[in-house]
Amino acid sequence: MTAAVIGRLRRFGWWCRTAPRCAAALVRNARGRRRYVELSEAELRATRTSDTVFIFGSGASLKEIGADEWRAIGATANTISFREFPRQSFVRADYHVTAEVDDLDEYAARLRDNPLYARTVFVVQGGWPAFSGNNLIGRGLLRDGARVFRYRRVARGRLVPPSRAFRDGLVHGFGSVVGVVNFAYLMGWRTIVLAGVDMYDKRYFWLPADQMRPYEKPGLSVSSRFTGADDIVSMLARWRALFEAEGIGLFVYDSRSLLASALPVYRARGAAPVSTAV
Repeated sequence: MTAAVIGRLRRFGWWCRTAPRCAAALVRNARGRRRYVELSEAELRATRTSDTVFIFGSGASLKEIGADEWRAIGATANTISFREFPRQSFVRADYHVTAEVDDLDEYAARLRDNPLYARTVFVVQGGWPAFSGNNLIGRGLLRDGARVFRYRRVARGRLVPPSRAFRDGLVHGFGSVVGVVNFAYLMGWRTIVLAGVDMYDKRYFWLPADQMRPYEKPGLSVSSRFTGADDIVSMLARWRALFEAEGIGLFVYDSRSLLASALPVYRARGAAPVSTAV
């Protein structure tokens, strides 16, 4: 039996296991979406108020950003949140991108209850396989009247260029941060800065330095590198070159991030960036 046949069988098995729950979530989504304000592409782009955007991951380096830096970021740039960043009390979140979620009810409660998300635009995965996104909308887990934009995720596990239109989906590649960068590109920001995307260990900003998330894969420790880090670095290095040809800068905020081997480091407080790329 060839590898291609085995792959198709595995995909068919996955479809058989997940189809019932995905179908149920899709039905819930159709019923629940009336609670929210669904933005068109034009309406979504009109919410952008700066040429600079910060994308926030969840790495421990966020704890080292000073209060003056947070104020400067909030005053001069738009902000995008993803994954565990809603645990934060640092800065207003203009956008939150969501796809797969480990504990949907806890996750949604953080989005509802955090005052820094009171005016956030929620960019939520949609379509058939979007089990978490469809339940988030279908079960009414966001605050009533929230602004929502739905997207498709494409090219998971593939090294491809960023999509150039929302209708083509957001490229996932080798990690969630890739899709968020694709979102920032499509929104039209000219300067894109990644903060808290450390990847050199498994420490997080809301946990003590010696603790890991309870749902980490077996065999990992706080000193373990992020799974798939090399592929993400390689992919974003290629995207950086494509962006630069269009006059768009892709930066990393922390010089210790593994991304600093491929992206220039953005200096704090709006100073000129310094390249550490090799």
